[in-house]
Amino acid sequence: MIFSIKVFHEYFEKNICNCFIYKPTKKTCELINRYGFIIKKNSNGFDFYNSKNSNLIDYLSYIELASEHSSFEFEIETTNSNFIFFTEISTDWIGQIQFSSSKFITTEKNIQLTATYSSQNSTASLANLKIYFQDLIALLKNKQSCNYTIHFESRTTQWRYYFINKSGINLTNAIISGKSPIQFEQATIVTIQNGKQAILFSSGRNFIKMSEIPKYKFDLIDISGLKNQSKKIVFKGLPSSSPRSLEIDEENGTKIITSPMYVYI
Repeated sequence: MIFSIKVFHEYFEKNICNCFIYKPTKKTCELINRYGFIIKKNSNGFDFYNSKNSNLIDYLSYIELASEHSSFEFEIETTNSNFIFFTEISTDWIGQIQFSSSKFITTEKNIQLTATYSSQNSTASLANLKIYFQDLIALLKNKQSCNYTIHFESRTTQWRYYFINKSGINLTNAIISGKSPIQFEQATIVTIQNGKQAILFSSGRNFIKMSEIPKYKFDLIDISGLKNQSKKIVFKGLPSSSPRSLEIDEENGTKIITSPMYVYI
């Protein structure tokens, strides 16, 4: 094996990002076919092999000289149409994410490639990856493994629960309750887009990371005025944020991303 690529994303279970397709560019396809390289997919990336029984350092140096190419290059596409919504990316960015073996931070076991967000044509693939021959040669000379990783963070949003009270239940002392330390602000009465009134609970300054499998469970609780502060569950298991329903709002002159959730009771 010459090098490996593994992609991780906080949004997915166990951080395994398996929604990418890696396509070698035309020039890289020519190198693969001519010099006997093999791509083997794994659960969240791929391994790149040399099928020739030769010294890798010499072989890569020869290929760079003979082919006049300096890198293996791949276009990365995603099979998940919501990727840019659940990933921590600027909301007004349109372009391509670029990864290069020359831009990285080192960890104990791997080399983590850092992202560059270029403003290219929106019709380009989601991301581009270049692994330079000279970077591989430098690692091989130092007897280091060429194991590259890419990491994405989940988008954080302000959660907003809008309760439309059609049943007439008294919600004077209602709160959002859960086992996590995340607290919601006091309820306010607002008018939603359809003109109806709703009770809004916002997570305020508590921005919550999105996840494919919900990590937080909240209930709508009504606290009565009794001395023992008895609690009544009005709505158990409130919905979690979804990448399909995000909104951009402004608070104190700053744009924020919110996750509105409408609950009828």
